[in-house]
Order: sequence, then C-alpha cells, then structure tokens
Amino acid sequence: MKKTNLIFTSALVTLLLSACASTPETTGGEKHSNHEKSAPKAIISVQKSPEELFLESIEGITIKKVSSPKEITLGRAFAAPFVFSVTNADGTPAENFKLTVELPSTKTEGTIAFEKSEYITDAEGLVSISVAEKTAFTANVKVKAYPTPVSEDAELAKKLEAYTATADWKVKSDIASKGAVLFVWDFNEKDRPVNNSYNIQAEFRGRGITMVGNGPVNETSYIGKPKTLYKDTYDIIGGNAYGYLIYGTIKFEQPVTALEDGSGYYCILKAEIEAVNMKNGTKIYCSVISYESKGKNWNECVSKGKDKLSQLVVDDIIYGL
Repeated sequence: MKKTNLIFTSALVTLLLSACASTPETTGGEKHSNHEKSAPKAIISVQKSPEELFLESIEGITIKKVSSPKEITLGRAFAAPFVFSVTNADGTPAENFKLTVELPSTKTEGTIAFEKSEYITDAEGLVSISVAEKTAFTANVKVKAYPTPVSEDAELAKKLEAYTATADWKVKSDIASKGAVLFVWDFNEKDRPVNNSYNIQAEFRGRGITMVGNGPVNETSYIGKPKTLYKDTYDIIGGNAYGYLIYGTIKFEQPVTALEDGSGYYCILKAEIEAVNMKNGTKIYCSVISYESKGKNWNECVSKGKDKLSQLVVDDIIYGL
C-alpha cells in the first residue's frame, strides 16, 4: 500500500507541472479581450472659404443693363442715367442686393482709371446711376456692374465675370467744332515719305468732320520734329483758328508679299499718330495702330489696308483725343 501511494503522488505532480507549462505567459502587462471595441473613426469637417460661400449665395442671380445714355461730346454731361437690374433665380427682383459699379474717373497719358462704388438695389431690383458732372476727357470704354465681392481675391474676380453687366461710356472729341490741321505722311515700301495721307482726311470728312485739312507746313523735313512743326504752324495760323495739330506717319511694317497658297498678297501697315493742343502745344494724344491687309493684287492689298487703317485711326482719335 505504501508503494502504491507514492506512485500516484508522483504522477499527480507531473500532471500539474505539465499544465502550468502549457499556460501562455503574458508580458508587459498586456491583456486581450474578445469584447474589446474598435477605436472610433475621426470625423473630418471641410470648412468652405468666404469666397465659396459668397458664390453659393449669388447662384442664379442675373444682372442686366436696362438702359444707358447716348454718346456725348467732350465737356457735356450725360443726359440720362445708367440703369442696371438684378433678378433672383426665380425671376423676381433682387431687393437690397449689393452691386459694385465701375465708372471712369480720370485719364492720364491716354490711360483711363476707374472708380468703384457700391449701390443697393431698390424694391424693383434696380440701380440707377446719374453722372451730373461735365465730362473732362474723351473715352470709349465699358461701365461694369457686378455683385459686390467679399474680398479682392483674383480668382473670385474672374468668376464674377459671369455675373457682370456692361454699358457703353462714350465721350467723343470736340474736334468737329474746333477743327484740326493734319501733318500725317504716307511712306512707301522703301520707307520714304511720299505724300500727306489722303485717306485720313477723307475718313474725317466722310463722318461729317469738315474742319480738318492739311496744315500750312508741308515739308518732309518736319517729320519727327514735333516741336518745330508746332512752332512754325502756330506762327502761321495762331492758336485759335484750329483746336488741334495732328501729325504722324503711316508706314509698311511688312512690305507687300505674295501669299504662299498663291491666292493673293498681304501687307502690314502701321500708323504712329500724335496730337497737340494748338493753343499751348501740349501733347494730348499718342497712338500706334497696325493693320494686316490682304488683296488679290498689290493695289487691292494696299488700298484696302490704308482704308481700314484710316478708319481705325480716326475712331481712336475721335474717342481718344
């Protein structure tokens, strides 16, 4: 009996040691549970910029020109206001809508600066802008009306073009009543002066501006010498007979050349024109205008080019002098 008891005890100890050895050890204090919950996912919130929110607020808005004044002559005031309308997406008037309007304010060396002003639409969605002052400079530009932006962001300004309405601001020169003397020379393809431009004078007269003609000084030696030209012209006619002295050249920037496909010819003509006030010699106008002309032959190419260039030059003088 004693021997049997010893064998049983040894077997029991062996079994217990084996069970302990098979139990996995945990290290570092880590514990694992089948009921462990997964970590909550982060919620990402995308905040819209003020510009984006602003564009959403004006979606469906339509801005239109209702009416604008007719062109006037320098020194006069516009007889009627500039009127713009603003409507909602459903076509109803947009009341109390902020509208920015750009109007010409000054002109320096031919460059026109604009002034921005904010207006609020009335119950009918309208804005009316009257310009009571007499005009002080010539211009042929556009008045712009658009939703008042929330910032000066360049990208926003670009997107607001789709919401912008325009109206003509036309103030023409008083050259029709004051008149002008011309000293504009045509050059040939060899870059030599040949004669006073008939086309420029004819274009003025074709528009009913008859007090324009070639000046008393008519020699090629004066080309490129505006101060001498003005002084000698003034000595002959004074400063009251005509309002302006217009001078310059019309040259071939590209001589007449045959087209590669054999269909005709082309050339590029360039006009460089300046003008001064006859009373004091102050330069008040300067422009460079080019035109590419085509024709079936040499004569047609040059004739069409000079006619079209003269139209562009006279247009620019009338609204830029």
